[in-house]
Amino acid sequence: MKTRIGTLAVLTAVLACAPAYAAPVSVKLRVEGATKTIFEGKIATDVHQVTGDQSGPHKCDGTNGGTNTTPGPTATGALDDAADSFNFSWAGSYSSSFDDFTVDQIGPDSSNDTQFWGLVVNGQDSQVGGCQYKVAAGDEVVWAYDLFSKKNVLLLRGPTRARAGRPFTVRVKDGRTGQPVAGARVGGRKTGANGVAKLRYTRRGVRRLKARRADSVRSNMLRVKVLPPRG
Repeated sequence: MKTRIGTLAVLTAVLACAPAYAAPVSVKLRVEGATKTIFEGKIATDVHQVTGDQSGPHKCDGTNGGTNTTPGPTATGALDDAADSFNFSWAGSYSSSFDDFTVDQIGPDSSNDTQFWGLVVNGQDSQVGGCQYKVAAGDEVVWAYDLFSKKNVLLLRGPTRARAGRPFTVRVKDGRTGQPVAGARVGGRKTGANGVAKLRYTRRGVRRLKARRADSVRSNMLRVKVLPPRG
């Protein structure tokens, strides 16, 4: 009995000293490359080490040795999970000073002297590295190529269903400011000054729409199911 009590006491002490990890979360991840969307979808991510270069695996849990001491899933962790699950690559350079990676390449697109990968979460540019940015369930995480030269981070909103032959409205705004974006092309139309475009399809089916403007990061995809016209 004493041995069993002693074992339980040791186990309890070990568990008490173990770090408390946040539960896995599901985020909306988008990777916008130089010429195309590399990935877009929901991804479940948890706390795990990541390997971005030849220096081996490193922690990537939102802790930085300061006041932020509770490990949690991160923006770079989400990217790493998506790359593993959906067969695309990423690479970065680890900095021991920042305890983080600089993301240098995702898919075919590499940073250069003037163009870099950047991180946006819920419409706002991240002020910290991706291994320091802890994400929460439902966050919209965007890794964008050449982010820092882009005027807008486009956000597309509209109905998910429409009737064949009947017009419907979509809206494009800047995810950073919430302001409407004019001149964005979506579904073969351009948005007006109010950020609105009117679309109409004569055939049933599924339309997958994205807003684009040359000086802006592409929008999220809006999936619209076009139903048969009413009889």
